[in-house]
Parts: sequence; C-alpha cells; structure tokens
Amino acid sequence: LKQHFRQSAAYFQCVRDLKKLFQITMALLKQAVRAANVLPSMGVLRTMVPAACRSFSMLAPREQPAVTGTKTVLGEPIGKRNAGVSVLGCAIAMVAVGGCAQGIGQLFAALVVGMARNPSMKEDLFTYTLIGMGFLEFLAIVVILIAGLLLYSE
Repeated sequence: LKQHFRQSAAYFQCVRDLKKLFQITMALLKQAVRAANVLPSMGVLRTMVPAACRSFSMLAPREQPAVTGTKTVLGEPIGKRNAGVSVLGCAIAMVAVGGCAQGIGQLFAALVVGMARNPSMKEDLFTYTLIGMGFLEFLAIVVILIAGLLLYSE
C-alpha cells in the first residue's frame, strides 16, 4: 500500500507540473496571438514571403530590381519588426519543454516500477535514471536556447 501511495504521489506531482507548464505555454500563445494582431495586411505579407524564400534558395541568384533610396548601413535599426511572429515561434518551440517534463516523469515512474520489481538492482537503475535525466535536461536547455533565439530574431 505504501508503494502504491508513493507511485500515486509521484504521478500527481508530475501531472501538476505538466498542468503548470501547459498554463505557461498557453499564456505565451495568447501573447503571441495578441502580438500577431499588429501584423501588416496580407498584401504586404504576400510581397515579403517570396523575398524571404529567395534569400534561402539554393538555386542560382536571380536578378532583382534595384531599390532606390534604401541604403542600409551596418548597425542601422530595421524599419519594421514583426514581433508577433517571433513570439509565436518561441511559444511553439516551448511546447517541446513539456515533452521533456513528460519524459522526466516517465523516467522516474519507470525507476519506481523497476525498483519495486527488483530491489537488488536499485543502484544500477538509479545510475541509468540519472544518465537519462542528464540527456533530458540537456534537451530542455537546447530547446529553451532555440526558443530564445526565435524570440529575439527578426
């Protein structure tokens, strides 16, 4: 009965953590939607998207018409920043942190089950759990760094 109670307590703690993470993610998404309301009209977006696609194209560069009067200097601020898109990208990337939290919960649930089935393997199982925990934390840190890059990108 004690073991079942411990497993239940660990499970409910994981559910509470996931609920809190879901609430944070939803708050970020709401902020992104609010910021996306300030996006330019679709006509402007239609002209911006092909230009962005051409810059990432691996094909031979096409001749583009010269734009007069817009000389950019290094360090000069960009005229318009679409902040809503970067916030939306950051919020979508942060969903992966929820996957990391779920993985950590499953990892420790498997540790509890494994120790209940074979108590003599407790030290080995704990070592493997810590190795898995390290990988999951590394993945979460990388996801947070990528989300930060998306948040502050143009």
